[in-house]
Amino acid sequence: MLRNISHFVLKSTRQIKISAATSSASFNGVIPTEKIEKRYTLSSGPGGQNVQNNATKVEIRFKVNEAEWLSETLRNAIEEKLSHRINSAGELIIDSDRTRERHLNVADCFDKLRSAIYAIEKEQGKRKTSEEDEKILRERAAVATQHRLYEKRRTSEKKSLRHAAVEL
Repeated sequence: MLRNISHFVLKSTRQIKISAATSSASFNGVIPTEKIEKRYTLSSGPGGQNVQNNATKVEIRFKVNEAEWLSETLRNAIEEKLSHRINSAGELIIDSDRTRERHLNVADCFDKLRSAIYAIEKEQGKRKTSEEDEKILRERAAVATQHRLYEKRRTSEKKSLRHAAVEL
């Protein structure tokens, strides 16, 4: 009985996380691991003899256009920005052979994916500068230049007065 309740709670929390990810416009960091295919191969990374015996290299892949846990705009941006990692079947492929442990490489793959999504989302949120913004920035730069030159002149006069007092 207790086992069935815990299974139900786990299943319902997963569904809540997935629905929360799809309903919001921004990515909340939750990646449904059961919807992402994981492949394990022999690694060329560190490991010595272990490299030849255990498949520790991890490759995760999923179809970007079928990822309902991402918003439509984010899916389009991922397809555009990470096009070099998307194969002809439309699958985004991320791999890792950084460590000797398979589970650490899985975690590294998901971390790479999460970081890439956050970077794309941050780039999307950038505000484009208008002509008015550029005009304000030019004016501020001019004022800063005038202030810098004024301070330079003042420092120069102060030092020249010191030098003149020594020569007398």
